[in-house]
Amino acid sequence: MEKYIRWYDKDKYLSAFMRLLEDLDPDVQCEVAVDIILKIPKIIEKDYEKFVKIVADFDPREYQRWYDKNPNLHAAVEALRDLNDEQREKLINQISDIVLRNTKELS
Repeated sequence: MEKYIRWYDKDKYLSAFMRLLEDLDPDVQCEVAVDIILKIPKIIEKDYEKFVKIVADFDPREYQRWYDKNPNLHAAVEALRDLNDEQREKLINQISDIVLRNTKELS
C-alpha cells in the first residue's frame, strides 16, 4: 500500500515551513498568506489569470485541507505550488521571519 504524500512534503524545508504555518494563529496565517500573495509579483512575472481563477473559484465546501478554511491562505498555498523550487525558496526565505517570530511567541 502506497502512502499518500502531500505535494509540499516532498521537500523537507517546504514541509517544515508548512507545518509551522499550520500551527500559527489563524490571524497570523492570514497575515502570512497576504504577504505571500503580495510578494509573488516581485519574485516572478506571473500570469495572474490562473491565480485570479483560483481565488474566484474558491468554495470552502469543496475542500478539506487545513489551509482551505481561509481564502487568503488557500490562494497563497496554491500560488506557492505554482512556483518552481528556486522561486519558492526565495519567497519562503523572505517571509519565514514572520512565521518564526510568531512561532516563538506561541512557545
